[in-house]
This record gives sequence, C-alpha cells and structure tokens, in this order.
Amino acid sequence: MSAVLIVDDSPSDRALFRTLLTRAGYTVHELARGREATAKAREVRPHAIVLDVNLPDTDGHSVCRAIRADPEIAGIPILMLTTRDDDADVVRGLEAGADDYVTKNSPSEIFLARIRRLIQYRQMTTVTILNEHLVQVGRLVAGIVHEIRGPLSVIRGSAELMRFQLSADDPHLQWVDPILRNTRVLQIRLEHLMATVRTGSAVMAQVDLPGLVRESADLFLKGTDPRAGRVVLDVAADDVPAVLGDAGRLIQVLLNLLGNAYEAILSARKDGKIAVKISKSACEEGMEWVTVEIADDGPGIPSANLDRVFEPFFTTKESGSGYGLYLASEIVKEQRGKLTVCNIPAGGACFTLWLPCHSATVTETAPDANPQLEVT
Repeated sequence: MSAVLIVDDSPSDRALFRTLLTRAGYTVHELARGREATAKAREVRPHAIVLDVNLPDTDGHSVCRAIRADPEIAGIPILMLTTRDDDADVVRGLEAGADDYVTKNSPSEIFLARIRRLIQYRQMTTVTILNEHLVQVGRLVAGIVHEIRGPLSVIRGSAELMRFQLSADDPHLQWVDPILRNTRVLQIRLEHLMATVRTGSAVMAQVDLPGLVRESADLFLKGTDPRAGRVVLDVAADDVPAVLGDAGRLIQVLLNLLGNAYEAILSARKDGKIAVKISKSACEEGMEWVTVEIADDGPGIPSANLDRVFEPFFTTKESGSGYGLYLASEIVKEQRGKLTVCNIPAGGACFTLWLPCHSATVTETAPDANPQLEVT
C-alpha cells in the first residue's frame, strides 16, 4: 500500500484529499505546517507528497527546495497544490523541484490520476536503474566465473587422473584427496554464484539448508570490511529435513538479510552480534516448515515501519534503494516460502525465512554444528 503525505494548513482541504486518497487505497499522513514537512517525510517515507503552495509559516516553494536538498528524501515525487491556475506560480514551483501541479478545485479523478502517475513513474525509473546495474553485475560475474571454470576443470581433471593411478595405500593420497574435495566445493559455489544473477524461473532442487546458510555466512564475512567494526556471526542448526528451492537465489536472500543485520548494528555502534538459527517449525497453514531466523542486536525497526519493510522502494537508509528486501520477499514467495520480520523485546530485529520441508532428510556432515564466525 502506497503512502501519501499531505502538507496543507486548511483542515477542510486536508479532509477532502484524505478521503479521496483513503478511498483509493492509500495510507495518508497529514501536516498543517510546512517547516515540519522535511522531518515528517524522513519519518514516514511517503511514496508522494501533496504540498500546498500557501502555508502559514512558509511557502510551498521553500518546502519543496528543502526536500530536494535532503538526500534521504530528495527522490520523493511532489504534487503542488494551488488555488488558482497561475502560470508564473507553476513555473516557480517547477523550478523549486515540484514534479506536477494541480489546482484545488480540479476534479477528483484528475487529482488521483496525477498521484498515481507520479508514484508509478518513480517506481518504473527506479526499477530501470536497478535492472541496468543488475545486468552489469551479471555480466561481470559471468565473465569471472567463466575465467575460473577453465583452470579449475584442468586442476580437478588432473587430480582425478592422479588419484586413479595411485593405490589405496599410497601416501600421496593425503595431498590428492583434499584437492579433489575443494575443487568440487569451489565448482558448487561457482554454480551458486551464477544462480544469484541468473534471470528466468527458479531452478528448484533439494537443498541442504544448514550447509547453504553456512556457505552464505562464509561468503558474507569475506565481503565485509574488517575496519568497519567487530560483529560476531553465530550459526546454529538443528537436525532438519531438506527443502526444495533454488540454492543460488536463496543465497541472494541470505546475503541480503545478513547485510541488513550487519548495517543495522553498525549504524548504532561498532560491535554486536548476529545470531542465525536453523530449525524445523511446527506445522502451520497445513505445511511443515524449516525456518532460518536472522536476529541482530541493533536498534530494531520503528514500529511504524514494520509493516512496510517489504514494500518496493521503501527505505530509511540514505543510500538505500528500498528494493533489496522487496526482492528477497519475492524470491522466497517464488519458492513457496515466506519472509517475516519482528522486533526483539531485548533490542534488535529478527527476520525469519520460512521454506516448506522436502520429503528427504538431510544429515549434517559439518564437524562443528555451531561455528563462531567473527568480523574483527
């Protein structure tokens, strides 16, 4: 559900626009004073702002310029309101950064159509930019994987030939077998990496979720900057059945959730903990689930934002796109799962990934069921 912020000193006009927007399915926030608009926009992150030109404490043009000067909210579309159709007034508003103009006596259909157009245009523009970035990243990843696959195949093939020529008691096996094990692991990780940027429908297969989570945690830690802070990442897993999913895309979801938890902690202090718990959940909605809980001890999510974190383009980060959690949620839905979030009473937030159980059972082979992974 999209949210709209109305900034207008007239109670009757606010009531009119609130009624129109609410009936059209929008969440509405209201202000009577223009000087409070920037702070309110930063708080509620609306999808559009309806801004009156004439305000008691300032003028709408000044408010518009203040919003455009704030990097956290500069991209929010602004629809200016005026009581008269004045060309000079329109020009001043557009120069101040307004996206469109409408007179207060315009038909309700015109007002709502312009709101819808502004919100949809911003979403389309954002998606286009993100898709261009994803295509570039995908090409880069594909090129790197291609360059690695060739030498890796030679290494694995040579090691297999060497092993074939050695007897079962040959002492050189202590060197050959680790080469074979690690080349297989690396080939699997390359396939998972390619899957994170692959387009098209999901490629579903049986997945050992604890192993996949540990792989994701390892990849995530390798990509963090040790100078940013000290965050301990603790992974614990019960004996759980396998799930059916696209391993590469699940890694994409897990990396996103770990990244959000990491950033949440470092936004408040320089150390903290991310606790990851993999377990089998009780039967809900007629299904057995395997869950992955990713809990951080950061500042948590404001209660007003909890219901909006999976909305496309909703973000409270200055450099955020508001697309990561939405995309993660869509990927999980594609695999018949769900993604939920809640605040932890002791502090922090917990995202839970729910995936339906597969009929087969996975036996853990990792020697340590509760590794301590740490960023220092």
